[in-house]
Order: sequence, then structure tokens, then C-alpha cells
Amino acid sequence: MALLAISVFLTYYFHAILMLGTVFSHFFYIPIILTALWWEKRSILVAIFLGGLVVISSLLYRPELLTLNDYGRALMFVVIAFVVASLSEQLKGREQEVKRQRDLVQRYLDVAGVLFVVIGTDHTIRLVNRHGCEVLGYREEELLGKDWFDTVVPGAFREVRRQTFNEMIARKTSIPGQREHPVVTRSGDELILAWQDTVLTGDDGQPIGIIGSGADITDRIRAEEEMRKAHDEANLYLDIMTHDINNANGVALGYADLLEAMLDGGGQEMVRKLRAGVGRSIEIIQNVTTIRRLHSHETATKPVDLDAVVRAEIAHHPGARIAYSGETVRVMADDLLSEVFANLIGNSIKFGDPGVEIAVRVEESGDKVLVSIEDTGPGVSDAVKPTLFTRFARGTSSRSGKGLGLYITRTLVERYGGRVWVDDRVPGRPGRGAAFRFILPRSSRAREPPASPAPPAACRIVTARP
Repeated sequence: MALLAISVFLTYYFHAILMLGTVFSHFFYIPIILTALWWEKRSILVAIFLGGLVVISSLLYRPELLTLNDYGRALMFVVIAFVVASLSEQLKGREQEVKRQRDLVQRYLDVAGVLFVVIGTDHTIRLVNRHGCEVLGYREEELLGKDWFDTVVPGAFREVRRQTFNEMIARKTSIPGQREHPVVTRSGDELILAWQDTVLTGDDGQPIGIIGSGADITDRIRAEEEMRKAHDEANLYLDIMTHDINNANGVALGYADLLEAMLDGGGQEMVRKLRAGVGRSIEIIQNVTTIRRLHSHETATKPVDLDAVVRAEIAHHPGARIAYSGETVRVMADDLLSEVFANLIGNSIKFGDPGVEIAVRVEESGDKVLVSIEDTGPGVSDAVKPTLFTRFARGTSSRSGKGLGLYITRTLVERYGGRVWVDDRVPGRPGRGAAFRFILPRSSRAREPPASPAPPAACRIVTARP
């Protein structure tokens, strides 16, 4: 309204006082353009008013100076108002659309359960979601425009994080994967975020900042640390217990050997039962140790000489009748493979008669190796077979144990990428002996020459103890 009042005054002053033409009317573009920017199409009314003012004032005060140019200028006022108003509407429409999209994105970010933040190339915070404000303990207006590293990154990590940020901007590539990212809250508490970020680029492909997301894993990290400490403490107690029990078992076996030599008849039978009980204690300790090793190491297989493992286990049973034809083959396993043979051969000896015969067979088939351990013992009934390798499953024999040995066997074989099962040695006749079979992946590496000469016979038999 002030500009329109000035326009009326200028029209009167130039026409009535100075008796000049309409050069002053160039001033009229200012209120026309401003009105078009502010009120869009309503500026046309202002343009018509100012154009009419020019023409009417010329007719009233200097009609002899009124020319076609004056009518053209009045028309130009209307055209300028229309064009600028149209452009202003388009710009405002785009601004509103951008604002709607930004508000929509902000709502999406606000409902997310993790921190989201946009950090500009100048290290300032451009956008942060509601959960991020809650995690950091700030209001949104307190964070926007602040330096991210000076505000929320702990001092010990500040320069390293800043340098990493600058390198990502320079390379236009963020660090892949998730990593731990410490932050400090307004109250001074230090939190650990599971952090991921990506570089944002503009229409010209140049970086404009980084968008990062972080989930608070402080409680999880602390819980894992407490669990790790508890695990280490439990392992310490287990190591002490295992060491002391093994020492006690060793002493008990020593005295049992002395008693067996001193006694006869019923006394020797009692000593043999004592030795069996101590042996059971040793077996329990060995199972516990194996399970601990299974759960404390990652699966990392390597080529293993299967023949050497089999021969080493046979050597532990010099009083058993075990037939084995040497097969130089390498499989993918680890140092615990011997436990598989110890459990299966040990079961055949434990549950078989004194004269039980055991055969170990190795067959190669493509990239697999089939191992069979067959015995002439009492066999495994069909009702027991489906659950035989599950934890704490027991057989029907009075000498059946707790089932940990076969559970460990299955765990190890599956860890190597194979499988294990039990068949009848004579198909369809469970009482004629059992055949434990398992498959192992064959090593793709070339075979290495044996360290010692191969056995001369095709079958090695160890005669049973009388």
C-alpha cells in the first residue's frame, strides 16, 4: 500500500507539477513484481490499477502527450504481473512439495527406533530424527547447525572420526558394513551405537554430506562383557575341577593296579568294578572337555589324514579285534576327528561281548568319503535308531551310558559338513551287530606321501586279550 501511495503521488507530481511524460512509470514495476511474488494472480489487479493510473493521468493533465506507448506500457504492466505471478505459483508449489516430502521423510525417521542424522560436508548436523534427540538428550533445535564431532563424539575418538568422515567425502564412498561408534550424550554418558552410514550426493554427483544411522547397543555390549567374564570364570573353575579330578582318577587307578596284584578271586572282581567306575569318570571328563572345545571354537576345517587318525585310535585298543585296510585319503575335518572314532570304536568294545569283532571300512565316492564301523555286538534295535544320536539318548542295554558320546559324534560330523547314522550289520537283523556309518567331505588338495610305509597286509587284525 505504501508503494501504491508513492505511485499515485509520482503520477500527480510528474504530470500536474513537472508536466513531464511517463518515464517515472518504470517505478511501477516494483510494486507489481513484489505483489506478484507475494500474492500471485492478485497482482494483475494492481497492474491494471497502475496502468489505468498512467493513462487517466495523461488524459487529465497532458492529453497531448498521450501516445500508443502509454497504452503499451499499461498492457506491459499486466503481462509482467501475469508472468511473475505464474512463476511465483510454480516456485511456491515446488517449495510446498519439497516441504511435504521433507515432512514425510521426517515422520518416517521419527518413528524409526534408531538414530538417524544427516551430517553436511562442513560437519554440521543438517537433520536428526526424534529418537536421535532422545538418545543424545538434546532438543532438535539444539543440535541442528552444530558440529557433529564437537557435540556428540567423545574426545578420544573425535579426530579419528573427523578424519574418517573427510576421507569418505573425498572418496565419495562410505565404509561398508556395521561398526561400533561411541557417542556422548548431553549428560556426559557414553553410549555405543551400531553405526552404518552412506555418502549423499547432489544432482551434480558431488557429495553433500553423510546420512548415518545408529542403534544403541550399549546394554548388549555390557551384557556380553559380563557374560564373557562369567564364561572365563566358569572355565577357570572347570579347568581346576578337571585337573584335580584327573589327578584323583590317576591316583585311584594306581592303587587299583596295586590291589589287583595283591588280591584274588572276589577281591579282583571288586577291583575291576572300581577300575570301571574310574574309567567312567575319565570318560565323563573327556566328554565335558570335548563339548567345551566344540562350543568355544569356530568351525574351521582343514585337510586331515584319515588313515593316520584311524590307526592312532586302533593303537589305543591293543586288546580288541579290529580289522582295517589302510586307505590313504584326506578329508576336511579338524583335530577333534579322533573323538568320532574314539566314541564309535569305544561303543563297539563297551557294548560287545569279550570276543566282539570290529571292522573299519573307508570308501571314496566323488567328493565324499564314507566311513563304516561295523561290529558283531548286540546291535541297535529299530526303536532306538531314530534318537540314538540325540543328546542324553540312551540305549536299551544295562550298560548304556548317558548318550553324550554319540551326541558329540553327530555334532562333530555335522560340523564337518557330513552326516552320521546307524544301520544293521546284517540288513534286517538288528541282533547280528551294528554298522555306524558317517560321511565326510573329501579334501580337494593333492594327497601327500605317507610319513611311514604302508602296512604290508590288506587287513590289520589285533588279537583279543585272553
